[in-house]
Amino acid sequence: MSAPKEQEMVERVEPTAVTPVIVDPIPLAPVAVVVPPGAVTGTVVAVQGQNVVIPAGYAAGAEWQVMLPTTKVVQQSGLVGMAQLLGGADRIHINQRMMMFEALSCGMFEQKNKYDIRIGDKEGPTVMVATEESKPWTRLCCAPRHSAFVYFAPAYDQNNVLLTMERPGCKCDGCFDVMCCVNSPKPCTGGGCYTCHDMCVEEVTLHDGMVTGEPGVELQNAKPLAVIRQPMQCCTPPMDGCTPTLDIFPAQGETPYAQITGPTLFGGCSELCCESHFRYTSDGREAGQVTHLTPKSPGEVFKAICTDSDNYGIEFAPGASEVDKANMIAGSVLLDYMFFEIDNGLVHINPIDRSVEITCCLCFCWGNLTPCVCKCGGKNDDGGASGLGALGGLAGGGPPRAEDGSVFGQPWLTAQN
Repeated sequence: MSAPKEQEMVERVEPTAVTPVIVDPIPLAPVAVVVPPGAVTGTVVAVQGQNVVIPAGYAAGAEWQVMLPTTKVVQQSGLVGMAQLLGGADRIHINQRMMMFEALSCGMFEQKNKYDIRIGDKEGPTVMVATEESKPWTRLCCAPRHSAFVYFAPAYDQNNVLLTMERPGCKCDGCFDVMCCVNSPKPCTGGGCYTCHDMCVEEVTLHDGMVTGEPGVELQNAKPLAVIRQPMQCCTPPMDGCTPTLDIFPAQGETPYAQITGPTLFGGCSELCCESHFRYTSDGREAGQVTHLTPKSPGEVFKAICTDSDNYGIEFAPGASEVDKANMIAGSVLLDYMFFEIDNGLVHINPIDRSVEITCCLCFCWGNLTPCVCKCGGKNDDGGASGLGALGGLAGGGPPRAEDGSVFGQPWLTAQN
């Protein structure tokens, strides 16, 4: 009687409904593109019959390289199309573009995130672009916990969406939307609370082709391939609450076939000198690694301090399937939203006591992100300036003292000067 049940279980856990296929990669070659006079960032120019969008940071007359097909080919969609673009690449680089208006407003006006996906390192040619699509009020009021779509498309034809990442989160429809938290599909994501309820866990769904609608509510043209979900680590065994974990499920399954795990401490000032590695394992074998990269130049250090733009490197192990590669690329974008967009900047001013707060790092504990903060300066309740504080936000001039020098009004706790 146990054999049929065992057979049924094997069929349920089969890693996803997508059958890996072998495709011939599109022959690509680097083409030097010169920004024409009068063109600005975002301008679409035609190069060898393909539409190319001018990236940020390139003025008129500047030159950059983009990978374009050497022959007339039909670009496939979904995983096959992504495999065509990546070819046999064993390493890619993901660069989050710096949004100028967001940087000048110190993050007060959140813009849509955009990521360039390059073959090799940061100097490699851009083959894909990931573009966020979200509502303005949702971004301004809820970022980075907001609902959004992220569209992955070829760099030379961004209207041809290969994959869609659907991320349900918090949403807002305006200043008078007092029920925004109640009506949001997942109002408590983003490391603000412990993962003890479904509305607190991060979850994204990877779809084939372009999907529209409202994330987590109503979708058009939905073709789910995989689901990446944060487990409830404080409620289910093995209760490993200090390891950031993302489980990857088939679209219609309940048993994960892959997993992404990372370090306990990351982000903050530590990202200036320490890389954060997130391992990707599939069916018990290591299939790749996502790395949050450190800045390599003074310009990148300045960008890391003043903005939330990040760089990621993904290494694919030999034999990694199209499904694994798509999951790692989508997982890196999710990791950016979860962990590296919410550290309030490396240095900022506390508006309450006007102290300078330096985020040393973030500590992951059962889904909650606790910043380890060093505070300097500021004002005490009595108007006096405080000195350098301790880690974890324990800054200030010590416990409250009475006029006689006692602590908490107790003479036997008289502070020693």
